[in-house]
Amino acid sequence: MKKMFFILGTFLLVQTSVANAATNWTPYLKSMLSGCEFGNPTKKLPAVYKSSIATKKVKGNPNIEDGGVYMTYTLKNSTAFGLPLLKIEYLQGYEWNYLKLYFKDAKFTTLRPQFKLPKINKDEAKVVKNDKSGYEVENGGYLSLVFDQKQKSITCGAGV
Repeated sequence: MKKMFFILGTFLLVQTSVANAATNWTPYLKSMLSGCEFGNPTKKLPAVYKSSIATKKVKGNPNIEDGGVYMTYTLKNSTAFGLPLLKIEYLQGYEWNYLKLYFKDAKFTTLRPQFKLPKINKDEAKVVKNDKSGYEVENGGYLSLVFDQKQKSITCGAGV
């Protein structure tokens, strides 16, 4: 009888742990670590990530070429790079875009060394800035990484 209660208790504990497990966005966002590469999270977002979205807001019209589309996912029980992730913003304009991650606290700044500069041809591109707050690369346009301590966010942006 004790053995049955032990097995039942263990089963319930495991079920509770699985139900409360955070959604790990790291695999989806990992490309940001390599030169701020990122995909469009409004298209073909895998179901595993959709389940962690508490609310989704979209502003703008994707059918207007230069209007810009601004999308915000407010997340529930999510992490990225081992830290609690609260929100993801994506902005797509005519010739620019950005992806912005909002974290729970200032621990996100410990991630900065993992974010590497893009591979560049030194004859065509120039690193304008590269420090603890991010980097900026010019290459006929710009590519930037910004660690914003006030907003507790990391932004990768690019444009012409």
